[in-house]
Amino acid sequence: MTDISRRDVLAGTALAAAGAAGVTARPHQHQQPQPRPHRGRGPDWDALARRLHGRLLRPGDPGYAAASVPYNKRYAAIRPGGVALCADTADVQAALAWARAYDVPFAARSGGHSYAGYSASRGLVISLARMRSMRVDQRALTVTLGAGIRNRDLHEGLAGTGLAVPSGRCPTVGVSGLLLGGGFGFSSRHLGLTCDQLLETEVVTAAGEVLRVSPLEQPDLFWACQGGGGGNFGINTGWTVRATPVGRVAVYELAWPWPLAATAMTALADLMATAPGTLSCRIGLGVAGGGPATGGSPRRTVDALGQFFGPAERLEELLAPVFATAWPSHRVIREQSWLEAQKTLAHSVPFGKFASRSRFLDGPADLDADTAVRWLERWPGSSNPGGAGVTLFAWGGAISRVDPVATAFAHRGQAFLMDNETTWTARDSPRVVTAGLDWLNGMYQALAPRGPAYQNFIDPALAHWPLAYYGQNLPRLIAVKRRYDPDRVFRFPQAIPG
Repeated sequence: MTDISRRDVLAGTALAAAGAAGVTARPHQHQQPQPRPHRGRGPDWDALARRLHGRLLRPGDPGYAAASVPYNKRYAAIRPGGVALCADTADVQAALAWARAYDVPFAARSGGHSYAGYSASRGLVISLARMRSMRVDQRALTVTLGAGIRNRDLHEGLAGTGLAVPSGRCPTVGVSGLLLGGGFGFSSRHLGLTCDQLLETEVVTAAGEVLRVSPLEQPDLFWACQGGGGGNFGINTGWTVRATPVGRVAVYELAWPWPLAATAMTALADLMATAPGTLSCRIGLGVAGGGPATGGSPRRTVDALGQFFGPAERLEELLAPVFATAWPSHRVIREQSWLEAQKTLAHSVPFGKFASRSRFLDGPADLDADTAVRWLERWPGSSNPGGAGVTLFAWGGAISRVDPVATAFAHRGQAFLMDNETTWTARDSPRVVTAGLDWLNGMYQALAPRGPAYQNFIDPALAHWPLAYYGQNLPRLIAVKRRYDPDRVFRFPQAIPG
């Protein structure tokens, strides 16, 4: 595991400064005039409303409440002064120019699933939720998407085409944020990450210009958009991604009694360390239903599910070593179309108010299943039915066949992504919330206190996050940030340094 220290961060920043000095910026086309600040005046919201083809929602307007609340209700109190429901790229330009002119803080939002609430703002939310066009070219094997497309839209839009694009499990996650941070799902070990499918994207820059970004046009920005994290370089307003022909797949859903939790988790991790890339796996240890802090009776679960690009009979053979070690109390294996499989595997977790901490693991030896079990048995409880848990996602396969510097997404050689979570609701007292967060941090330190982390499970409590998220690609990302956003217009607590 990589030990990331403050010295590493400073060294990475110094390298980036040297690299940035050697960047030759090509002149941008369609340069927009810089917004003129309206000093001494409050923001003219009516002026923004008049410029939009879409709608501007203000507090009290119908639809404002639904449009303003982020997915993680932990940040629901951060309400914007307005939500610009953009209808097109011109609306994005107008909203960005207006926010800069009046010095109004803003956040761009596609799906709103930022775990740390970074798609929320007390100023302006530039919402791309209505930009949900989708066009499938079955001859070229490409899909062109609006920036507001979500996982469920993508899956439904591919119905009947025989094509697949690897994407995430949660139906309401925005594909824009998913791709910008890497993007993985049950097809990724076979087809690659979502960011690996990118062919072209349209970006509105801090200067207000619209750039067509591809390997041939603005290649440095194209590279950064492949896993460099959302909200860092501009506002992406459209995508063209590669699609792959697929046939039927086999899916599996397994569960074990709690006394077999550590044994089952270890057996599955051992299997996935050498399994073919056509097999995916999510292993979960969960607890819900309360605990000492709430006086409830906790319910503990251990389960696994995944997808196999092949027949059910071969899937049975692959899982046989796990069954021989820990026979499941629940077992379902069946063949489905790829689209049916995405619906079977879909689930929106976590939900309500939550905190998440992630680490990549190099192999089964880094997994301490017994410690994970003991910590789950100590969860203090909450009123959220989502409870808490430890989840292990198998990595490798096609993910690892891409050079870590070929895209901005550096986490290619690891075997697993581990995610630790706790949840709560508004009904829980501050004492319950604090107990849950303390428990989460304690478990995190016990299981994997150092090493790389997943930028799409963005963690406001993570120390040394620049290198944890971006590793060896950090210096180049800083150079791209300095070129396309020299004034740090796009900023949030864990934005790429510039």
